[in-house]
Amino acid sequence: MNRTMVVCLGGALALLAVAAAAEPPASTPVGDIGAGGPCESIGEVVGLKAGRDGFLTVREGPGTGYPEVDRLSSERRVRLCRSEGRWVSVMYPPPGSRMLCEPESADIRRYRGPCNFGWVHWNWIRIVAG
Repeated sequence: MNRTMVVCLGGALALLAVAAAAEPPASTPVGDIGAGGPCESIGEVVGLKAGRDGFLTVREGPGTGYPEVDRLSSERRVRLCRSEGRWVSVMYPPPGSRMLCEPESADIRRYRGPCNFGWVHWNWIRIVAG
């Protein structure tokens, strides 16, 4: 191999390593990544484009094939519970409420409390705590 080809190959491998490190682990409680407890990490909705829908769709499961259950506006804070690929389960109080969402588990499918919950795409979530 010539020197140029080796340099290009090395650069490509470095980019792949960075991209792999940026991917959330598959099916991992977010608390295991950072804060330690179920749904302790806090995320904020970011990157919604003005002039478009102006909301982030919350779905029943981790993928576009699941029904929509809610919509979140920009800057809305949510508890981050479990990551599955590019999707993360979230929990948040109803609009206007100051209640605290206290999950017993990162598996929101078992949650039966007063808070809203569902799945959103990681592209529009920024971790702000935990």
